[in-house]
Amino acid sequence: MKRLLSIWLRNWPIQRLQSEWRRDATLEPLPSDASRDNRAAPLILWKNDHRRGRLVVACCAAARRMGVRTGIAIAQATELAGSAGVTPITAEHDPIADSMALGRVADALQHQISPLVAIESLGKRLWAGQVLLEPDTLFCDLSGVTHLFEDEAGILDATGRCLAELGWVGKLAIADHAAAAWALAHYDVNDPVISTRGVDDLLHLSVNALRIESEIKHTLDRLGIETIGALLRLPRGGLAQRLGDGIVKRIAEILGEVEIPLEVHHAEQQHHSSLELEYPTDDLEIVMDRVGRLAESIVASLTACQRGALRVACRLELVDRPPLSTVIGMFAPTQDQQHLHCLINSSLESLRVASPITKITLSVLQSGPLRTQQNALFADDAIELGDNAVSDRSLARLVDTLSGRLGRDAVLGVRLSENPLPEKAFRTYSLTDHRTRKALRRLPSKQPAQRKTAGERSTFHAPRRDDARRRPMQLLRKPVRLTAVEKSPAHAANPFQALPPFRFEGALHRVAFAWGPERIETGWWDGPTIRRDYYRIETETGNVWWVFRELKSGEWFLHGRFF
Repeated sequence: MKRLLSIWLRNWPIQRLQSEWRRDATLEPLPSDASRDNRAAPLILWKNDHRRGRLVVACCAAARRMGVRTGIAIAQATELAGSAGVTPITAEHDPIADSMALGRVADALQHQISPLVAIESLGKRLWAGQVLLEPDTLFCDLSGVTHLFEDEAGILDATGRCLAELGWVGKLAIADHAAAAWALAHYDVNDPVISTRGVDDLLHLSVNALRIESEIKHTLDRLGIETIGALLRLPRGGLAQRLGDGIVKRIAEILGEVEIPLEVHHAEQQHHSSLELEYPTDDLEIVMDRVGRLAESIVASLTACQRGALRVACRLELVDRPPLSTVIGMFAPTQDQQHLHCLINSSLESLRVASPITKITLSVLQSGPLRTQQNALFADDAIELGDNAVSDRSLARLVDTLSGRLGRDAVLGVRLSENPLPEKAFRTYSLTDHRTRKALRRLPSKQPAQRKTAGERSTFHAPRRDDARRRPMQLLRKPVRLTAVEKSPAHAANPFQALPPFRFEGALHRVAFAWGPERIETGWWDGPTIRRDYYRIETETGNVWWVFRELKSGEWFLHGRFF
C-alpha cells in the first residue's frame, strides 16, 4: 500500500527568519526600530492588503502571548506589544525567501529520506484557516524506502533529525494518501502521527482540514458542522446542491477516492570538478591555470546535459588555514569557458590567501537551460544575422563582469512596488541572483492606477502615462528642503502660477513656468499620513525640477531633476 509522509513547517516565515539568525550571527537586523541586541524581542511579519492596509501574517510565540494574532493591523499589533513594555521587531513578509528556503528543505529530504518529494500545490484562493497563499508543507512518497529505516517510526525519527540539522521544526504525519496526511499534520493534536485506521483517524478533525474555502466554512458553522465526521454523515447530493461541487471534491480527496496531484521536486544535477595540487602553492598564475582546466571540465559536463551555469562556487583548501570560497553569479546561463575563467579569476583576485593552496574545487550551484533564438531567414547583409543574440550575450557579459568586479549587490534590477511615495515606489534585486529573478516573475506586477488630481480641473494638467516628462530622470535619494523666500498669496487668481521663489545652494531661483499639482498621499494604514502636492517647474535660469509642498507643514522640497 502506498504511504505518504506530510511535513508541515509550522509558522514557516517566522521559523525561517529565526533559523537564519541562529545560523549566521553576522546577519544584519531586520528593518525596524529595534536594535540588533534585542533579538529576543517579539517578531511580527506583515504584508500590504489593498483594502485593509498592513496586516499581520505571522508572529512568534512571544508575540502571540501578548495578544498578537494574524489578520490584525500591524499598528494594533505594535500597540499590544508596546503595552507589555516591549518593542517588537516588525518586517515585511518576503515570500521569495520562503520559497527558496523551502526548495532547500526539499533537496535535503530527497537526499536523506525519499527520492520522491513534492511541495504542496495551492489553489487560487485562501483556504479556511490559511493566512498566506504560499506553501509550507512537503510530501514524501515512502514507497520502497520504509525498509531502509526499519519501520515508519524510524522514518519519522530520521526526518526529525534531517530537519534539525537544517534548523527547522516540523509536524509529521504518515497516512495512505496526501489529503489525509496533510489533514493529520495540520489539525491532529498528536505529533508525530501514524495513521493506521484510515478514515476513522480523521473523523475528529476540524472541517478546515478539508482545505475548503472560507465561505463554505462559514456556512458549515451556521449549520453546526464542525468536524469531518459530522460532515460525512450528510448526503453528498445535498451538499453539492447547497455548497457546490468543491466540497464534494474535498470529501472524495480525504476519503482517498481522488488523489491530489503532486508535482515531484527535482533537485538540480550537480556539476563539480576538483584538482588536488601536487605541491601546495600560493602562485596566482599556477592557481588560475588550474582553474582554467577545471572550468573546461565543468563546461564539458554542462554541454552533455545542454545546460548553462548560473552560479559557480570556487573553493580553495589551504595548508594551515580554513578553506576559502567565492561564489559568482551569471545574468544568463552560459557555457563559455573563457568567460567563466575570467569571472572566477577576477573573484579570486579579491581574496586574501594567507596560506599555500592544496586543492581547488569548482561546483555549479545553479544551472539553467540555454537560451536559443533563431536568426531571421532574410537579412540585408551578414552583419544583421544574429544581432539580437550578440546583443543578449553582450548584456549578459557586461552584467557578469560588473557584478564580479563591484559585487552582486552593486548591479541591480528594479521592480515596481505599490507604494505611492516616489522614493518607495520600487524595489531592487541582484541581476545575477537567478532564483530571486525567477521568483519575482511569479509574483503579480500591478501597475498603479492613474489618478485624477486637482490639476486636471485647472489650466495645468497632471502628466499622463505617455508623457515623457511625467517623472524626472534623476530622483534624489532623499528630498532636499527648499527655502521659500516669500509665501504665495492665498488670494491669487491662479495659485499654480504663484509659486514662491526658492533659495537653493546659495542662489535664488524664480519660477518661470509650473505644471501641477499632482497629489500623492499615503493611506492611513501606513502610519502617519504623508500628503504632498508635486509640481514640475522651470526656473528662470533653465532648471527643470520636480518639487513638492508638504501639505501638513507647508514646507517645500526638491525631489528630482528632469535634466
